This record gives sequence, C-alpha cells and structure tokens, in this order.
Amino acid sequence: MIDYSKWDNIDDSDDEDQSSQPQPAPQQQLSPEQMAQLQAQMQAQANGSMPSAGSNGDAVHKVKPVPTNPEDKTRKQFYHGGQLIYEWDQNLEEVNLYIKPPPGVTAKMLDVSIDVTHIMVSIKGNPPYLNHDMPHKCKKEQSYWTMEDGELHLTLQKMHKAETWTGLFVGHQQLDDVSSTEDRKRIMLERFAEEHPGFDFSNAEFNGNVPDARDFMGGVKYQ
Repeated sequence: MIDYSKWDNIDDSDDEDQSSQPQPAPQQQLSPEQMAQLQAQMQAQANGSMPSAGSNGDAVHKVKPVPTNPEDKTRKQFYHGGQLIYEWDQNLEEVNLYIKPPPGVTAKMLDVSIDVTHIMVSIKGNPPYLNHDMPHKCKKEQSYWTMEDGELHLTLQKMHKAETWTGLFVGHQQLDDVSSTEDRKRIMLERFAEEHPGFDFSNAEFNGNVPDARDFMGGVKYQ
C-alpha cells in the first residue's frame, strides 16, 4: 500500500517550471427569449422533427471548456488519513487530475507516467506517490502533464469521447448518484455547445433523467 505521507517529506529550492494554457473566447449570453427558442429547437430535434447538427456535412466546431479554477466545486477530492491526496474532474473529452506537490518541488524533479489504464507519479529517487490503475481508458499519446502555479496537472484524453468516468482510480471512491448526474449534465451541455457553436447552454435544464451524452441522438460526432 502506498504511503502518501512520504510525499510531504521532500524539500528542494530549485526554480519551478511552469506552463500556461490558452484561455477560450467568451461565449454569447442568450436572452431568456433566445434560450426558450433554442430549447424548443432542441426538443424538436430530440423528437426527430429536425436534423441533428452536422448531419448535412457541415463541420462541427470544437469548443475548449474553461480551465477549472482551484476553487471550482466540480473537482472531486480524494482524502486518505485526513490528507488531500488529489482532486479530479472531467469534461466532454478530458479527465483532469490535480496534485499539490510539497513546497520546493519543481517539474524537473517529478517522474510522471501516463499509460492507457495506469498512472504513476513520484519524485525522482523516491517511492511512487500515486501508482494506480484506472477503470476507464485514456489516449496515452494525447495525454500530458504540466506544472501550473505550484500544482501538478495531468490532462488525460478520454479514449471514448463523451464517456462519463465513474471514478478515477480502481479501489478509490467512485462517483455517487448526484455527482454522476451532475457530470453527465455538464458533459451533455458541452456536447450541445459543440454541435451548436456560439450559444451559451449554461442555463439549460433537463426534465427527468439526464441522457448519456455518448449515445444520445445517435452518439457524438467524431472528427
């Protein structure tokens, strides 16, 4: 069993390597009348009375979700022995893993391995901090990690776009019904935003159960 407490027993004063991600352009905020009209169109599409976005061969525009703020409540937290081990969240295409290294630890000191169903994180020359299998698959070649403002951030590209991951690691806490529903809703709205570019779906609501974004209305459109 991994001793997570060893993670905090490292001290080094090297300069920290950091990288930044581009910020997406703001979306257009819909008026209540526009939102009502768009929801009516969405309902008509769900009833099969209008073609789905992209069915006429038009290019489907890709949207990049706003980077998650450290205070964002969408992050799921995993604690062990009263210690916060990591946080994670997910969107339409990615799963994000956030770890806070000990003070003084830099990117050059880290050993991070991302495989299709396995993650390993350690400080070089030390036992692994994380060394776990994942219950879902990621695209190894398109996944990467960065250090941002003293936080280790692993970006995992989902093997199956729009799939809702039930948890991050095998044997760790899985999503409860409420969290799973919230994630499915957010992923579904991101899919709508991708298929209807330029519209803000942040105020959209679902009646009844939230459908699976991966399979709804014939499934997601892959580029």
